[in-house]
Amino acid sequence: MHKRMKLRGSFLCFSILIGMAFVVTSGAPSHAAEAGQLKVGWAMTDITPPEKVALVGQKHKRISEGVMDPLRATVLALESVNNKGVAEQVVFVSCDLVGIRKQTEDEVQAKLTERLPDLDANKVFLNATHTHTAPQQIENSFRGLYDVSQDEGVWTATQYREFLVDRIVDAVVDAWNKRTPGGFSWGLAQASVGFNRRATYFDGRATMYGRTNDPGFERIEGYTDHAVQLLFFWDEQQELTGIVANIACPSQETEGLRVVSADFWHDVREELWKRHSKDVFILPQCAAAGDISPHHIYRQQPEEIMLKRKGISSREQIAHRIVNAIDETLPYVKDSIQTKLPLAHEVTHITMPKAEVEPPFYLTDNPDEVDIHLVRIGDVALVNNPFELYLDYGIRIQSRSPAVMTMTIQLSSGLCGYLPTRPAIAGGGYSADNYVIGPEGGDVLVEESVKGLEQLFP
Repeated sequence: MHKRMKLRGSFLCFSILIGMAFVVTSGAPSHAAEAGQLKVGWAMTDITPPEKVALVGQKHKRISEGVMDPLRATVLALESVNNKGVAEQVVFVSCDLVGIRKQTEDEVQAKLTERLPDLDANKVFLNATHTHTAPQQIENSFRGLYDVSQDEGVWTATQYREFLVDRIVDAVVDAWNKRTPGGFSWGLAQASVGFNRRATYFDGRATMYGRTNDPGFERIEGYTDHAVQLLFFWDEQQELTGIVANIACPSQETEGLRVVSADFWHDVREELWKRHSKDVFILPQCAAAGDISPHHIYRQQPEEIMLKRKGISSREQIAHRIVNAIDETLPYVKDSIQTKLPLAHEVTHITMPKAEVEPPFYLTDNPDEVDIHLVRIGDVALVNNPFELYLDYGIRIQSRSPAVMTMTIQLSSGLCGYLPTRPAIAGGGYSADNYVIGPEGGDVLVEESVKGLEQLFP
């Protein structure tokens, strides 16, 4: 029933792939434009491992030597009921992890089915911030690179996943039970956080974090997106309860440490709470950013000198920029709060064409069969994917979306590796020579994402 389609690279093959993408949609979009009273619930939980763990993200094993700052899972539960009595539900769960394994999300949904009979557990989905200082969730997921034995006094991936699932389920139950009538508004700002990390050379090569002082250096390969897309949620007194912050940058500024850390999103939380209140939640999302990181690959020396002059770390500077973007936007979104609005959530299953390449050094979830969540909140759309998706694909989805503002969410509902562009594959280098789904699959992902969003905005 699920066909695995091989790549040939021609336009004809692309057209066939688009037409043959196998799609199953959960729920009917007929009520997508119906406005309903919004209910909002928030919760946050600590998902820091209580024991030593192997930290995932580098190509060598690192056993944690302590906790620099806690890992968090933040939950936003939304529900609306329109005048016809039709209810819609969305539950976002953001985790300070390197990725979300499909098994983890499946186990969360299974337990929620038992705990919350009035919640459709299929409407719950997880995303990761992509910190490189957090545990893995499945043994042998990187061909054994990060596996540990009980004899080492270190938690296995299975032990951590069981702990993680229980914590997330409790937090979702908490957020769902706390949902009360509330309001929504959105805003858009800019902050310099992520940068393209691939250098290209006159001989056609491309290298991630390549030397830019090389005489053969030609240019930075791709685009950089400094947008900070923001969703604000309010209580009945129009007091701010929480924010969804979506940026095209993974949380890996201090990625090589041997301690557990949420990376720069910890600093963002602390800065937000310092300026506002610890009662205000922030739910981070990483937009399509497979070729992006917070590291500068040129102009590094003056950047470091300026940080020393300011007396702050690079993580603190990122936090200041993100919270500044929030504060600059806040005065302009208070007059557009909606309490009754269209809320729609569809889950689409797509069979992706698999690339004819050598398998990467890591084992992924099944990348040729992925679940895509498509969400409408008023004039805003959100669509997730399980890849480290190159920025260009996210721009294509946003540009063609019928929504006023569209947010992509990568590393969500699965962990399926890099999805590079054609120019990146031509240049090679890590992240472009190390994938299971290639550009033809990226084309399918774009087309099906846009098609699904169009159904939510009739």
